[in-house]
Amino acid sequence: MLKVLAHVPGVTHEGKSAKTSVEALFTLWEESKERHPYMFFMGTDFRKLKAPLFWYDILHVLDVLSHFKWARKDRRFKEMLKLVESKADDEGRYIPESIWTAWKDWDFSQKKIPSRGLTFFVHRILERTRQ
Repeated sequence: MLKVLAHVPGVTHEGKSAKTSVEALFTLWEESKERHPYMFFMGTDFRKLKAPLFWYDILHVLDVLSHFKWARKDRRFKEMLKLVESKADDEGRYIPESIWTAWKDWDFSQKKIPSRGLTFFVHRILERTRQ
C-alpha cells in the first residue's frame, strides 16, 4: 500500500497514511529480533539481496521507503541501507543472494557473479537517497 501512496499523483507523502505505514516498517525492522509477524518477518531471508522487486525483502522495502524524503533521514532507513551497501563488491556491484528459477533467463537468477539488474536496483535507491 505504501508503494501505491508513493506513486499516486496528488497524494501527500507527509500524510497520516504514509507516516503510519513507514513507521510500521521501521518498527518491524527495529524489533526484527523479537517480533516475527506472519509474512512480515524481517529475518535472514528478508536481508538477502534478490530481484525483481516484488518480494517482501530489504531491497524492496528500501526502494519504497526511498520515495519519502523524510523517511530517508531516519536512522532505521540508514541501518537498512548500510547493510545493503556492505554487500557490494570492490566495484560497487551486487551478487544475488536468493533466486527464483522462474527468472532463470535473467542475470539476477544466479548467485555466482554480480548482476547488472540487481546492481541497478541498488544504485537507483542510492541515487534517490542523494536527492
